[in-house]
Amino acid sequence: MVTAIYSLLKVHGAELWLLFWFVCVAAYLGIGLLFKHNRTKSGIKNMLIGLMIAEVINDLIWAIIYYHNGTYLDYGIGAVYGLPLWILILTVTLIVFTAKSRNFQR
Repeated sequence: MVTAIYSLLKVHGAELWLLFWFVCVAAYLGIGLLFKHNRTKSGIKNMLIGLMIAEVINDLIWAIIYYHNGTYLDYGIGAVYGLPLWILILTVTLIVFTAKSRNFQR
């Protein structure tokens, strides 16, 4: 999200990038709350920790891809390939932290 916010004034279409980020976070939280294990206090805490870990990892990768020399590197339409990475990282953290919540409650 930090990379997307940083890009708002510098990159045409960064608003869609930020919207994509919000939709992914809403889906992550919505899907995560479908599991009973994640609706407890510790489950919600685990989901939020997973979200923050995914955010940091993803922001670092996006910064390396799009701002590796300090200025925005315009890949054109090819720049879209970095966005699905956010979905992949969120999915992995959701699986890991849901399993952690399930094991914690047993």
